[in-house]
Amino acid sequence: MQIPDQLTPVLVRIGAMFPELRDDPVMAASLFENVTSMLTDAHRRYAAGQESSITSDQLLADEHLATGALHAEHMQHPAGAMLAAEVLFDEYLPVFVDEVGATTPAELLRASRALHAGIWSRFPAGAVAYTEALRQRVTTANLDSRAHIARDLHDRVAHGILAGLQRIDLALLTDPPAPQRTAQLEGAAAQLRRALGDVQNLAVALHARVGDDLLDAALARHVADLFPDTERVTIASHGTPGVLVNWRAEESLTILLEALTNWWKHARDAAAHVRFDWQPDRLTVTVHDDGPGFDGTTHAEGRLGQSTMRERAALIGAGLDVASAPGAGTTVTLVVPRSTL
Repeated sequence: MQIPDQLTPVLVRIGAMFPELRDDPVMAASLFENVTSMLTDAHRRYAAGQESSITSDQLLADEHLATGALHAEHMQHPAGAMLAAEVLFDEYLPVFVDEVGATTPAELLRASRALHAGIWSRFPAGAVAYTEALRQRVTTANLDSRAHIARDLHDRVAHGILAGLQRIDLALLTDPPAPQRTAQLEGAAAQLRRALGDVQNLAVALHARVGDDLLDAALARHVADLFPDTERVTIASHGTPGVLVNWRAEESLTILLEALTNWWKHARDAAAHVRFDWQPDRLTVTVHDDGPGFDGTTHAEGRLGQSTMRERAALIGAGLDVASAPGAGTTVTLVVPRSTL
């Protein structure tokens, strides 16, 4: 990718502010393509004698929506694109004025407006596309969550209730001797109590909130509600805990509770360990259990709710990794940015 000399200072300054744009080949190519397109548009506007710098009436221009979608895919907040646009205008205005040969006040004003319009015409469409991409991810995550809840209600709750009712029906139909009938009814009661516990756990998980707590404290609080009869869950924090942006904290809590719910379903007889590693730029949380594990190459992701977890992680710009092998337990690693955007 050949960069004209006059663009080099601009791209260097933007790259220093956003290393992820500079270091990712796809994003770097997109940045160069958009900058050159903006400047070409600015030259066209100046040559055509256009006086207006208003561009938002074209904010849904199809040719500009792809940039916002790309930024959403890479979780680049629109505020970053706006800052990059300001840097471009600040750095390139003197160069642009010289390129078009503007000297009079009227020409200088027209050059400023042309460059502003050429740059700004991309930003509204990008922000709209970014918002739309996130909205679609939220919709997908919510649909996945509903499907996951429906599956739990069918596989766990309905199955437990049916098994309990069958034991009651068996006792009523066969009218066994008192000791046997008592055992059958006690078994039915135990089955129904487990189903009730599953319903209560689903309700707790659905209403989970971080609130005013830090994420590690909020998780500990909900673990005590969800798994009150077990001491096999340990939570440890390392580093200096801090407040995450609310929307990241809430989604992170949902992801971590889903990981622990998976442990409860498939490996509750083994210990589960949650470790928070607080660093200045990110929070890494690992949820590891010593259970039977599974073959990640053949196991259906949907059964463990991994698809929903991954969607939610993508929504907050977090990384999610699930590692498991037969006999080696399962480790879920969530890496959450601590930026304010």
